[in-house]
Amino acid sequence: MSESESSTPDQPQDDLLDLSSLRMMPAWVADFGKEEKIIERFAGREDRPQRGDRRGGGGFGERRPGGGGGGGGERRFGSGGPGPRRDGPGGPPRGDRRDGPPRGDRRDGPGAGPRRFGDRGPRRDGGDNRPQREWVPIPQDIQVTIYPQDETLDTLAQHVRNTGHAFSMFDAARIVLAGGERFHVRYQCADTRPAPLFKSMIDGGLFLTRDEAVSHVLHSPAIEEYYRAEDIELEAPKGDFKSVAICGMCGEFLGPPSHHSYQTSLIRLHRERFANMPFEDFKRRVRVDSTPEAVEKWKAQASKGRRWVYLKGEVAEGAEPQTFSTRAEMETHFRRTHAADSVVELRDVNVPGNIDKGKLTHVLFILLRNAVENARKHLFDISQKLAAGLERRGLKMFKRRGGKMFVSRVRPRAVDPSVVFSAPLAKLVELLKQNSGGMHLHALVEAIAPSPPRDEDAPPLAPGETPKPTQQQIEVLKDIRWLTNEGYVIEYSDGMIFLGVQGEPQPAKKDEAAAPKAEKAGKPAKEPKPRRARVPVIEVLEDVFE
Repeated sequence: MSESESSTPDQPQDDLLDLSSLRMMPAWVADFGKEEKIIERFAGREDRPQRGDRRGGGGFGERRPGGGGGGGGERRFGSGGPGPRRDGPGGPPRGDRRDGPPRGDRRDGPGAGPRRFGDRGPRRDGGDNRPQREWVPIPQDIQVTIYPQDETLDTLAQHVRNTGHAFSMFDAARIVLAGGERFHVRYQCADTRPAPLFKSMIDGGLFLTRDEAVSHVLHSPAIEEYYRAEDIELEAPKGDFKSVAICGMCGEFLGPPSHHSYQTSLIRLHRERFANMPFEDFKRRVRVDSTPEAVEKWKAQASKGRRWVYLKGEVAEGAEPQTFSTRAEMETHFRRTHAADSVVELRDVNVPGNIDKGKLTHVLFILLRNAVENARKHLFDISQKLAAGLERRGLKMFKRRGGKMFVSRVRPRAVDPSVVFSAPLAKLVELLKQNSGGMHLHALVEAIAPSPPRDEDAPPLAPGETPKPTQQQIEVLKDIRWLTNEGYVIEYSDGMIFLGVQGEPQPAKKDEAAAPKAEKAGKPAKEPKPRRARVPVIEVLEDVFE
């Protein structure tokens, strides 16, 4: 129920309608409590095809035209065991073909072109041309923990107070984990870990080594804080060039093989973009273009240069700032001057959940991704952190409906027999006592104040539109809101309404049984201390942030 439903009777009926859509809150808060939408968002992950089904292969026992599971014709379940494939009736097995070399050796025959970087299998000279991956083990001495952002907790707490509803903590956890801007990730190094983590002070990137962090700053927009790149005009190359070399992978012009800048450009491009590839393999990927158009394009490119202007140094009056004509000079200057102060060593670091992948070492990004996936599978941990944060903001936790944890503005309590309600309130409480399984808000209001019959001449309602409540129904809604604010009634986000505690508080039996036992022992019985009736089903979470 919204705050508008608890306004004074003097206001017009239009002011008593739910205006939750006009609250100044993020759009994602509107899904808080809508369990079916939250489940649909995560259910799509279960329907993705598994690795073995990506080619659209049939299931167990299905027939596949044109070869089925790998045969030459239709294969059926039970039609025969494994064996060599044949091209047709009576044909030889494919592995025994006489009209050519085996499939794995076709590129090694006479006339075969040179193998390229990435081709599988050994080279003819006995070397191995397969790409080599550098496998980095996942560090076990770095702990990754997810915490909700303080801004997220403030927004959720405000939403609970405005609506007066009770929300599932698991729903709140799903809402928080659905967006990386709603939580942050904490990296903690164990005491046994010798090396700390390295954080870029400019953009918050996190890396395992200092060299990684410095290289990230040099090749990211963060370098613009130190240097400004400027395009300059150069003298066009002179000479009659018949061809120009071009990188076969990125298409960058390297210059004519006879030009003095060719070797420098070749080494620079390999170092900057293809350092993981052997240099000789990289050279084999270079192609030569002899068309006049390609030569003219290279000349136009060579007539334009770039220099880097240093922005941090002090410049004397009338002097020019320090400049660097090549990127290598600029990087050398940065490493010598700013490598120490641009990166800081830390053993406990917080990063936002939506941090750019390029700002993390790949291993640290894998740890973050695994932590988020694990938190989505096991919501209890993040729900505990949410509960502790919401309790510090004055909200109450309780368990209901199968032991699930809920958050509400007030703590539910039982109806005390000494409390005397007015006739409308007593009718509401008695109706909820008779329906221990709860009632929907609409059904409860209709049971107290039925809607008048609709005129036959009235226009039909639009989809999703509800008839305007009568004045009597508005009064019932106000009574329900008052009971909710006092804790006698719980109104859940799905519209179900229950009594705060079913039944009345029972007297404590422990103190009653203490008197006969004390008389038998010859000791005077102690007078029981007056205690407040304790609701056994309410369990408040402890602060897990400590």
